[in-house]
Amino acid sequence: MRKLRILNIMTRLEQGGAPLALLETVRRMTRKDFEVEIAVGKSSDPDLELLDTPLVRGVNLINIDSMRRNIHPVRDLKALWQLYKVIRSKRYHLVHTHTSKAGLLGRIAARFCGVPVIIHSSHGTVLEGYFGVFATQFFATLERLCAPLSNLLICLTPAEINQCLEVRIGKRKQYTYIFNGIDIEDFENRHGDREGIRRMLGLSAEDIVCIIVGRLVPVKGHTDLLLAIQDTLQRHPNVHLLIAGEGELREELEAASTRLAIASNVHFLGWREDTAELLGASDVFVLSSHNEGLGLVLIEAMTKHLPVVATDVGGVTHVVEHDRTGLLVPPHSPKLLSVALEDLVVNPQKRHRMGEAGYER
Repeated sequence: MRKLRILNIMTRLEQGGAPLALLETVRRMTRKDFEVEIAVGKSSDPDLELLDTPLVRGVNLINIDSMRRNIHPVRDLKALWQLYKVIRSKRYHLVHTHTSKAGLLGRIAARFCGVPVIIHSSHGTVLEGYFGVFATQFFATLERLCAPLSNLLICLTPAEINQCLEVRIGKRKQYTYIFNGIDIEDFENRHGDREGIRRMLGLSAEDIVCIIVGRLVPVKGHTDLLLAIQDTLQRHPNVHLLIAGEGELREELEAASTRLAIASNVHFLGWREDTAELLGASDVFVLSSHNEGLGLVLIEAMTKHLPVVATDVGGVTHVVEHDRTGLLVPPHSPKLLSVALEDLVVNPQKRHRMGEAGYER
């Protein structure tokens, strides 16, 4: 039986929910009756790239070196031409584009090549929390223009579908939603030495350890979290924050922690492959994002029996049930974030109850 040839297109493979979800899907499809490849561009930050990590082992990658995240008309035209040549030469049965830039270039190239089926996954829209008004309207216009090129538009949640329809991107019949997920059994079985990890980080058994995992970029709201931690530390000096991730804001955030006089309680860990073990050594998971598609890290944290404090944005409410598996607060609200953190810091029974409820969910 002839295999179905599928090309996925993504601007960059780096830390983040969308690339990790794509890689997991491709690995599983490759083991079946599919011939799957990923055309990928170049990251602007080599420290974030996944190309040289075990995560891409066994995945067929095609380098589109002109495809970058930032808008650059000449370079974007080169990337479009590169994609066109790849798609035309391999005669794919299906092209699946992921996120905005790859969605624009990939769908145009696929349509010119006459690909029978074109699918686009937004992995959370850029319509809120990422850009100013002008840039947001610009990207919404591009999505409206590209929607007719798509046979199917995939969102992470029903709320995301409604958000797209409100700004006239596509027609309702084009849409479906698929929740992201993780290999829970694999993640759950990655046990670490809780006490040993804490000792390595200079933490004691009595310390209350909060952790955030994600790229150090503006939309993740780390500055709000640092302000919340500063407020919490005034009453609870045994609270520590682990920040696992890399990104453009690292130096700025490190400087902010020094300026706020909380540097001894804030630990910048960089990008880590042992997030499961770090979560297991923590007491509370925090998500301070200004926008979030779904939040795979929330599922990972709940798999490790952690209660969650998260901002009520995007698809977070599909994962976190307020006052049962965690606490939800509005975005851009450091004080309310601090109140929620303190609620869990002073209530170990509540932490345990919410952590167990999240695991069962």
